Parts: sequence; structure tokens; C-alpha cells
Amino acid sequence: MLLYIIRRLISVALTFFVVSVIIFLMMHSIPGGPFDGNDMPVSEAVRAKLMARLGLDQPLHVQYLNYMWGVLHFDFGVPYQSPGESVIQLLSRAWVPSLVLGGLGVILGAPLGILLGMAAALNRNSIIDYFASTFATLGLTIPVFVISMLLILVFAVWLDWLPASGWGSPDRWILPIAAYAAIPIATYARYTRSAMLDCLNRPFVTVLRAKGLSENRIIFQHVLRNAAIPMVTVFLPMFIGTATGSIFVETMFRVPGLGAYFVSSIEARDYPLEMALVLMVTLMFCLAYFLADIAYAWLNPRIRVGGDH
Repeated sequence: MLLYIIRRLISVALTFFVVSVIIFLMMHSIPGGPFDGNDMPVSEAVRAKLMARLGLDQPLHVQYLNYMWGVLHFDFGVPYQSPGESVIQLLSRAWVPSLVLGGLGVILGAPLGILLGMAAALNRNSIIDYFASTFATLGLTIPVFVISMLLILVFAVWLDWLPASGWGSPDRWILPIAAYAAIPIATYARYTRSAMLDCLNRPFVTVLRAKGLSENRIIFQHVLRNAAIPMVTVFLPMFIGTATGSIFVETMFRVPGLGAYFVSSIEARDYPLEMALVLMVTLMFCLAYFLADIAYAWLNPRIRVGGDH
């Protein structure tokens, strides 16, 4: 098990390094710079001084090494669009709305999707099964910004039950959380139904029934545990991806989260902020898949064999 974990940690480190190099090169390959726009025109002399002060006049490999050396010391630089604070301070302020709304969306949506998928698998070819399959298909095919527009149109415009946008009061959280939860519900309903049907058709279920075990014990103690492996694959990456902010949801509901800074950092060529956002999300996804691998090994020891035993 220790060797299994070490291999996964090496894979995480290599992935983080490769992504950091690719993103850094792509970021600097885009035409223009942070002081080339019309919003803040500066003279060539001032522009040259600013570029030298920020180290942007140095070769790319020197800029990359300097930046990554700062990252190793938890120094992500100063955002160009908010020079009065550090990148860490800006992200710590913007993280809260994304984490609260996105996290609640996944935490509420995943159990509902699992229950819906279980009901569909245990009532195959019934009305419940058809409803779950239709809902899962629509939830996975309709873009999230369309779902957000429909929620605003129905509950904020037609019924006038909830505010359409904002962040301050909890009643403004309901529609964004519902938009965030739509994809987890649909995804988990589909995965749970498929995984449970696969387990229910395996020989060990027939053997357990022949031994006289109750149907509830077979479902919750044996079938659901075997079906949980593909569901673990989805949960952590989905939670990370949603909690770090959806650009479309936060734009539609005017939530001051991380999604807005993804867009503004690209438009403003804000290299420190853009790099910090990408590295943060990359690291969180790597750790999510790492934890998912550990969960696999716990749920099914055969997964960690890898030629070791």
C-alpha cells in the first residue's frame, strides 16, 4: 500500500509540473501584455519601467523559475488589477462564495442523484426508471447557463419567489445552489443506476439470495459498496470543479467568486493571478484524484495490486 501511495504522489508532482509549464508558456504566448490595453494607456518609457519592475522583460525560463520559487514559499505575487493586496488575499476573499454555493450544490445534489439512481435501478423499466433516465439525460445535455436562465425566469421573474442575483443574504443562495446541484444530480443518477444494474446482474448476488440474505442487506451491504467505486471517481473531482467556481453560474447570478477572476485575469493579462488560479485548481484536482485512488484501494484491495502482490 505504501508503494502504491508513493507512485500516486510522484504522478501528482509530475502532473503539477507539466501543467505549470504548459500554462505559463500559453499565458505568455497570447499577444499583448498587461499594459498594452486602451483602458490604461502608458508611454513606452513608463511601460518599460513597469515591465522591468515586474520582471516581465526577462527570458521566459527565468520568469518561470522566479515565479515557481515564490510558489514554493507560498508567494504568488501581486495581482496587476488589485496592486494593493497579494494574490493570496484576493483569492481568500473570492473563495468563500464559490466554496459555499458550489460545495452546497454538490453536497445536496450527490445524495439526491444516488437515491434517484438507486430507485431507477431497483425499479427497472418502470415509470421511476424512465423519469430518472430522462432527468439524467436532460441534466447532462442542457448547458448550465440555460438551467440558470430557466431558474431565474421561473422563480425570480414569473413567480417572484426569490431574488435573481447577488450574494449577501441566504435567500440569494437558493437559485445558484440549485443550478450547481443540477449536474451532480444528473451525473450521480446515471452512474448509480448503471453501476447498480451491473452489480445486481453478477453471480455473487444470486449466491447471496440463495443463502437467504434479505434484499435490503444485499443491496446496502454488498451491491451498493461494489457500485460505489465508479461513484467515488466522480465525487471528488466534481466537488473540486464546482467549489472552485463555475464561470457561467457565477456570471448569471452575479456571484463575486473565483469564476469572475478567471475571466478578468485573462482579459487583463494578469499573469500572477491567472497562474495562481490555474495552479490552485490543478493541485486540487490532482489531490482529488489521489484521494479517489486511495478510496479505491480501500473499497477494493484488488485495485492496489499493480503487480505488488
